[in-house]
Amino acid sequence: MSSPPVPVVSPPEPPQPLTLVCANCHASLAGEYCAVCGQRHEPHVHTVAHFASEALESVSHADSRLWRTLWYLLARPGFLTREFFAGRRVSYLPPFRLYLVISVVFFLTVGVPEEVAIDVDGDEPTAERIEKMNATAAALEKETGPGSEELKLAAAKIRQQAEKEEAALKAEEADSEDAAPASVVEPKFGLQDKNAMTDFCDEFKNPDPTANQNYAKLHAACAKISEDGGRELAKTVAHNIPRAMFVFLPLLALSMKPLYWRPKRYYVEHLLFLIHNHAFVFLVLTVLTLLELIPVVGNHLGVVKFAAWLYMIWYLFRGMRNYYGQGRALTFAKYLTIGLSYISAAVMVLVLLALYSAVFLG
Repeated sequence: MSSPPVPVVSPPEPPQPLTLVCANCHASLAGEYCAVCGQRHEPHVHTVAHFASEALESVSHADSRLWRTLWYLLARPGFLTREFFAGRRVSYLPPFRLYLVISVVFFLTVGVPEEVAIDVDGDEPTAERIEKMNATAAALEKETGPGSEELKLAAAKIRQQAEKEEAALKAEEADSEDAAPASVVEPKFGLQDKNAMTDFCDEFKNPDPTANQNYAKLHAACAKISEDGGRELAKTVAHNIPRAMFVFLPLLALSMKPLYWRPKRYYVEHLLFLIHNHAFVFLVLTVLTLLELIPVVGNHLGVVKFAAWLYMIWYLFRGMRNYYGQGRALTFAKYLTIGLSYISAAVMVLVLLALYSAVFLG
């Protein structure tokens, strides 16, 4: 019996399975997101509806992270720092981004001069308004006939109101003449102690006979300070304070290192703890400052401000207990020590900042 004939054409090979690759970094994909660069795999053509839904999803997701982070920052001392080092980070804003955003808003807010406070009263006295009121009163006074007594009474009330507003307008103009011009208003973060600046500049009144370059810069800066009363220096210092915080916080975190040597703590733990605490303080002070800019509200904030300062003092102490997990007495002793270190570091940084601002003022 003969064997079956061998087929002339061999069967086709089965197709190889297709492997999805990331359009951004060309790495193999095992899911919806790239494990290398994190980009989402979306090969289809986007429509306007897709873009709108994606934008809505992004905004709602970012908004939920933002409000969740701000709530825990305000209400749970030490919680965000604990969560970060426990590895639970995706649900909250990154600490450095949180600090940068809040600090920028804070320094922009406190730098607003009081002269640009929000006016919610309206109908302020002006020369045009007073003139119209007097013209209306004069027209009513000329009316004769039935009911003219009522018209004259209304005219008298309008004229009386015009006289009050005219007196208020004159008083306001007198106050504005005595006050400093708006172009030279010092920011709230300025140098208030003019005597200290005067005493410092007394050492650099006369030119240096040795022609030292640094002495010459200080001499020129002091001359400018004497000329404008230190307003330009105050503005420069206020402008440089946010930058100085990048030196101040690492210094303060370094001073906390000896206080928590057992059990061993990493330097970055102290730094991140301070970053969260400063973000909290800046956020509270920003809210208070914005409320102060509203005259109707700002004049009745005494109790609120007192309560806010008490809460900040308690918050910092409670945050130390929650994160470092030590007893009340030991935490309180370290709380006072860190407070003294804070004041010392702040004075040192401000002195260096003032010298830097004075040297580079010109």
